[in-house]
Amino acid sequence: MTAAKPFTQGILICPTTHIDWDWIYTFDQYYASNNQAQGSSNGRDTVQNIFNAAGALFAKKIGFTFSVTEVGYLQRYARDNPAGIAAFAAAGDAFCLMGGGITSPDNLVCDGELFIRNYLVGRAWAKAVGLSGNLYDSAWLPDDFGHDPQLPVVLSAMGLITAGLSRVPGSPQGSPCAAPIDPPGPSIAAQLNASGLVFQWQAGDGSNITALYMPDTYGTVGYLSLSGAASNAQTVNSFVQTYKTGWPNNLRFIPVGVDFATPSITTLSGQPLNWVDVTNSYNSTYGNDNGVPGTTGTWKTYMEAVLQAGGTLPVNAPLNAQNYWTGYFASRPALKTNQYAAARALMSAEFISALLRTSGAYASSALDALDASIWNGWEVLAPSSHHDFVTGTSPDSTYYGEQLPLSQQGRAVATATLSQAMELLAQGIAATQDEGFPVVVCNTLGFERAQGRLAEVAFPAGDDRASLVRSARTSRGTVPIQRSAEGNILVMTAPPSAGYETVYLSTLPIPGPIVPPPQPIGDTVTLSNELISATLSQANGWGISQFSYKVDGQTHSLFPNGAIGNQLRFYDDTGNIYQFGNEPISCSGTHPNHGVFSQSTSANFVGGEARWLEQGPLRSRLQAVVTEQHSGHTFTLEYSLVAGERFLRMRLTGASPSNMSVVVAFPMVNASGATPQTLSYGTPHLQQDVLPVPNWPGTTFVATHDYVIPCLQQASQPMGGIYHHGIPAWTLDSEGVLLGVVLRNTPAGGRGASGSDSGTHLQEYVLAPPAYVGGSPQMVTPLKDALSVTTRLEARLITGREAQGAALAETASLGRVTATNAGTPVEQQDVMIRVARVQAPGAQGGYPTGCGTTSGAIPSSLVLRTEKRNSDATQLTVQLPFLGKAGTAETQAVTALEAPLTALTAVPPRTQTVTVDSPHALASLRIAWCKTWGG
Repeated sequence: MTAAKPFTQGILICPTTHIDWDWIYTFDQYYASNNQAQGSSNGRDTVQNIFNAAGALFAKKIGFTFSVTEVGYLQRYARDNPAGIAAFAAAGDAFCLMGGGITSPDNLVCDGELFIRNYLVGRAWAKAVGLSGNLYDSAWLPDDFGHDPQLPVVLSAMGLITAGLSRVPGSPQGSPCAAPIDPPGPSIAAQLNASGLVFQWQAGDGSNITALYMPDTYGTVGYLSLSGAASNAQTVNSFVQTYKTGWPNNLRFIPVGVDFATPSITTLSGQPLNWVDVTNSYNSTYGNDNGVPGTTGTWKTYMEAVLQAGGTLPVNAPLNAQNYWTGYFASRPALKTNQYAAARALMSAEFISALLRTSGAYASSALDALDASIWNGWEVLAPSSHHDFVTGTSPDSTYYGEQLPLSQQGRAVATATLSQAMELLAQGIAATQDEGFPVVVCNTLGFERAQGRLAEVAFPAGDDRASLVRSARTSRGTVPIQRSAEGNILVMTAPPSAGYETVYLSTLPIPGPIVPPPQPIGDTVTLSNELISATLSQANGWGISQFSYKVDGQTHSLFPNGAIGNQLRFYDDTGNIYQFGNEPISCSGTHPNHGVFSQSTSANFVGGEARWLEQGPLRSRLQAVVTEQHSGHTFTLEYSLVAGERFLRMRLTGASPSNMSVVVAFPMVNASGATPQTLSYGTPHLQQDVLPVPNWPGTTFVATHDYVIPCLQQASQPMGGIYHHGIPAWTLDSEGVLLGVVLRNTPAGGRGASGSDSGTHLQEYVLAPPAYVGGSPQMVTPLKDALSVTTRLEARLITGREAQGAALAETASLGRVTATNAGTPVEQQDVMIRVARVQAPGAQGGYPTGCGTTSGAIPSSLVLRTEKRNSDATQLTVQLPFLGKAGTAETQAVTALEAPLTALTAVPPRTQTVTVDSPHALASLRIAWCKTWGG
């Protein structure tokens, strides 16, 4: 291999190719056969041929380099050509894996945990096949349609040091006319061009990463020219002359190779041509004269040169580029909700696996099989993180032919894996059968729940024992039960943080009346408990005509008089699957052309039949039908209220008419009647309190995760909240009404792909009044509240196993976390153990030094991730009861991708707690211990 030329001046010409997991075509079509791939005819080829061409260029030892992102295609290529993977590994620094994810993930609507797992799964495979030396700790995200302002939180926690961006508002790729209109000003692209194309991107928790904004797309020289290298060299020179400023130490970067670009072709004159020829042609014609010589190199080559050159980079804190396009926040909702449900199920299964691994109840081989199933679940789910997958921005053929079925399969695999984990947990508990029917109830969240304590127990079909149950004995004593509409048993429980308790369903009745009198359904119906009351109105399409809540003995209304909450609306939407209609669809010169996104005044929603599904001491559920008269579209609304909860749960089932968005509206006010002025909302990894500057007239939706909270002032004085199961698109309209898009069907063309979605979807969301502290509304713990109602308790019948020496206790906890600031406890914060991943023997980082020297010792390892949002805590104390029983245990700080940051440090004997320094929102800790069977 020709020695790489050092890059110290001029422009780095970076050969790459952008290979979407799927987009216009499916993964397999892009890999092997599609009618856009014409190889030498137009510089665009199949992925298989692209990799073949790259391997051949490496073999020539001409100084060729190649930078790619998508490990998923390398996995597929390895099946056909293992020697090709070996050739890439042998290329060393000339072959750069930018991040090493299965695919290039979306970072706005993708589930936050899956964003991490996309990289974790991809890098694990790359290391297994010898590509460790090719991995570069970077996030290459040039085709994401906007960016999470808090993205550096997770990138830094993952141990990534750089990021490559291209699509920001005002950039050439589809939104050159996007610029602030209120107040007017330069676009984000213009600001970056002026202030610095390479910058320190800083998040709200202080995390930062070095980012490059590519000012002329992620493939300025898109394809090798059939007319020869001179034409491509001219394009490079044009870039050099156009973009002269904003480069650190005048080190410039130009990516060459756009979507499915092959690195070598045959020109019209019959001569072979590759990207090294382009560099040589540029240097001979322009570079040696204009003082900007060209060097062929990788993305890593460029960023390392910038970081090593020193100098002060500008800081962007935050980079509010989340409104590049926003319509995709609501397109193809099934992809969002399936991914959310699957990720939560796999995380829950991992918690249970860790509980079992730390208990001593099962042999490692049985638990290794469970962990293999969990890992397989992440592998199945990882492709959905792609920026053309979870976003829903593909044509119908790809959506129905690959994305929807793969999404459904990911959810099914995750659900089955969680069921498998619960079955092992239930089988391992030594519960007696003479006190009733024992049930294990598991809290898979890493904190003690204040809400969401209602467990639902399913008996096998035909098991008549369910009809005998009259009450339940829990850790709080004997409590009432209720039968669900589906015939399951409902019971209120309180399992510990990341733990479980055993509940006994009893045939003995509980003293006193426990069933409230049935409430008839008239023009209105009310669901109420001791905390809130909601009245539903048939005349208003079964919307919420009144919602009241109690604070310190006083009753407040969440909505103004006469306003309707959860009101269904149709919005005329002339956008496409990428953009809402009011976004800049095209440009006339420098002026944007807008379509329509406005409420349909002709829509008339009429309330139809309503019926009680449940009325009981623990939960009330009402189901109602609503029909829009002109379109004939029918929607089913369901409301449920649980005893002791200050949340009204809602479900909507229906389909969207063509060229419409279906919106739910919530007109919240505070106790003084003031309307909200701004939003605080969850991003994948932190809370965001600054809304993007409007780039178009009308509403601008933001991509929310888990919760969205209307506020009177920025980050303060909340007026209520919505917690949701993967419904990203929320905004405030001009009157301060909270709007959420739950269904969308916009078959208009544009942006390369168009698609319709007339399918029926189920959406779940929760309405909550504001939390009060000291007599005033406060943010308190929105993430904990949201997860408590979107991540249900898991319950499973214990099937009569007799007690054995290695059996699980009836109640146990993996652990809990508390926060301190300079030794002072920090209360009422969103602090939690976020994830626990069990690692098989041989995990990176090593074992405790004592493992293997004691007879019967089994080395074990798991990684915990702690999370804190908007907390002033500087240290977290993680209590792990199993550590007190471990013979030898050590811990080390690791990245979220599980790479060691520190050496293993011994945990003192019989110590149950470890301290985590937590200057930022996310921290990860590996715990390795020796487990001795029976001890």
